Amino acid sequence: MIKPNGKLKLLLAADTYYPKVDGVLMFMEEFMKRAQFHFTLSLLVPKFNAARTPAQFKPVPTTFLDLSPRLRLLTYNSIRFSSRNRKRISQAVQQADIIFIQELGPVGFLALRAARRQGKKVLLYIHNTPWEFLEKYFSLNRLNAFLLRKFFVYWYNRADRLLIPYPELEGELRKAGVQTSISVARLGVDIKRFIPTQRKSRWKKKLHLPPIPLIGYVGRISKEKNTLLLLKAMPQLKRKALLLMVGDGEERLVQKFKGSSQCRVTGFIPNVEEYLKAIDIFVMPSLTETTSLATLEALASGLPVLVTKVGYPRRYIHHGQNGLFFPRRSATVLAERIDQLLADPTSAARLGRQARRTAVSLFSWNRSIKTISKLILKTYTSYT
Repeated sequence: MIKPNGKLKLLLAADTYYPKVDGVLMFMEEFMKRAQFHFTLSLLVPKFNAARTPAQFKPVPTTFLDLSPRLRLLTYNSIRFSSRNRKRISQAVQQADIIFIQELGPVGFLALRAARRQGKKVLLYIHNTPWEFLEKYFSLNRLNAFLLRKFFVYWYNRADRLLIPYPELEGELRKAGVQTSISVARLGVDIKRFIPTQRKSRWKKKLHLPPIPLIGYVGRISKEKNTLLLLKAMPQLKRKALLLMVGDGEERLVQKFKGSSQCRVTGFIPNVEEYLKAIDIFVMPSLTETTSLATLEALASGLPVLVTKVGYPRRYIHHGQNGLFFPRRSATVLAERIDQLLADPTSAARLGRQARRTAVSLFSWNRSIKTISKLILKTYTSYT
C-alpha cells in the first residue's frame, strides 16, 4: 500500500534531456509540472549539458549518466555502458518506489533491467514504435528488423504495465507478441501556450522573417521524418513562399536545407510557439509517428495542417475538416495541397479554426497526467 506519511517516490528514466528537446522531453516537462503534487520525483537521464537545465527542473534530484565519446544515438552521443553508469542506475532505482521509463533506449533498458533485479515495479511509456522507427532510419533488412522487434517485445513483456498514446497501437503490439498489461494514456498539448493569432505579419517581423507565406515544419530534421520531401515540394509551388524548418537534426540533412534559397533553418529554439504564430501552413511529412506532439501544437495554434496518414494523426485528423492528408512519397501532391490552401485563405482559416477545436476538446494535459498518475498508483498498489 501507499505509505501514509509520504508520497510515492517515482523515478523518471529517459534517454533524452536538455538541450535535446523532443516530444518525449516535452511530455516529461508537462508530467513533472503536474505530477509533483502526487509523487516525490527524481530523474535518470544522460548528461548532455546539465547547464541547460531549466530552473523548474533543478530542484528535482537528478542522476546524470556519462556519455560515450564514440557511440552516437542519432544526433547525440549515447550513454556509456560502463560499471560507473550501471552503479548509478542501480542506486537511483533502489531509492525509488516505482520506475516510469520513457521509451526503451539505453537508459530505459538499463533502468528496466535494474528494476527487475531489485523487484521494483515498472511502467513504460511507448512514445513511438521503435522497430518501425529504427527500420526506416537504418534501412534494415527483413531479418534484422525481425530480430530487433523480438528484442523490444521481450523487454516490453518485462515491464508491469505499458502506456500507449492511442488505442490502435495496442493491436499492433499484441500482434507483435506483447503480453503484458497495456493502458491507453493520451498525450496532450498546452492550449494556453499554443494559441491562434490574427497578427502573423507582426510575428514575422519580430522573428526577422520575410512577409511572405511561411510553410512550417517543427521537429527533428531526419530521415524517418521524411523532411527532404518538403525540400522537393518547394520548387513546385506556384506561389512564392519560404520553408521554415524549426528545429535541428542530422548535419547532412540540415546542410541541404540551409543550402536552399527557399528555406530557413532555426536550429534548436525554446520559443516554438512564437514561430507557430508566424507560420501560415504546417506540414508533418513523417514516415512514422505515434501522437506527433508537434502536430498537436500546430492544431492548438489554429494552423491548417498537412500530414501523412501515419500513427495517431490519421485518427485525429479528418481530411477536409481539420486538416489535409498527402501521400508520404509525393512531393507533387504536397505542393498541390499547399497551393490549394494558399489560393483559398478562407478554407485555410476554416481548417485552422477546426484544428484549434480538436486540440482543445481532445488533448488536455491535465486530463492526460491525471490518468497516468492513477495508472502509476494502480500499478504500485496492485502488487504490494
